[in-house]
Amino acid sequence: MSDPEKTLTVRSGDHGQPGLYVTLKDNTRIELTRENIEKTTSAYWADPTKIPPGVKKAVEFQRCEFCPMKEKADFCDALRPVLPLLDALDSYNSFDDATAVYKGDNKELHHLSFTSMQRVLRYISTLSLMGYCRVGRKYWKYFTGIIPVLGIEAIVNRMYLNMYWLHNGNTDAVDRVISELNSVILVTAKNQMARLRLICKNDAFLNAFALTHMITTLLYDVKDSNLLEQMERFEDGKSYA
Repeated sequence: MSDPEKTLTVRSGDHGQPGLYVTLKDNTRIELTRENIEKTTSAYWADPTKIPPGVKKAVEFQRCEFCPMKEKADFCDALRPVLPLLDALDSYNSFDDATAVYKGDNKELHHLSFTSMQRVLRYISTLSLMGYCRVGRKYWKYFTGIIPVLGIEAIVNRMYLNMYWLHNGNTDAVDRVISELNSVILVTAKNQMARLRLICKNDAFLNAFALTHMITTLLYDVKDSNLLEQMERFEDGKSYA
């Protein structure tokens, strides 16, 4: 017998700001908008029961060596999108079902997805390393038009095409960006995982950051063959998803 068809009712008024709106298995709703992320960050930083003073001073908790803000006496910006989910994380498994509504900059368009906690966490880790990180944020433009809960291969394909487009077809420039991105994420993902081990008991986020690093590694590994493959897909009219 086939699984019953899933339905999801969405009212545009429920998603006022761009971001990812996640509903978990027990109907817990988490809004990953910039405003909510900043509000949660402020609450965490001010609450010593969330992040004890000793943790704040730990070597692992400091900003990366190449961060332009490394001398500032606060915590890594890449932690900001992670914090809204930390309190809820221990109640769920990475394979648990979730529903996600993604609202991009286009105010009229919503993307609905029946997905998993693992993909939600992977999106947050990507947002962390390439949307909020002071060094990694310069690569966020390559995520233009990418639905955050897509599979890894689809994300890699679209990122490559975005890079190719933004660099006007200059494959040498694309190769340089991919190599640079891979080197940066190798360091920032490792350091972020070290920070999370100090404040998070669940290893689901650690796995998510490993998956984000996998995206950049795969992008680097297939960069020489990706253009030809994607052009063939385009000519054949195949989907990138």
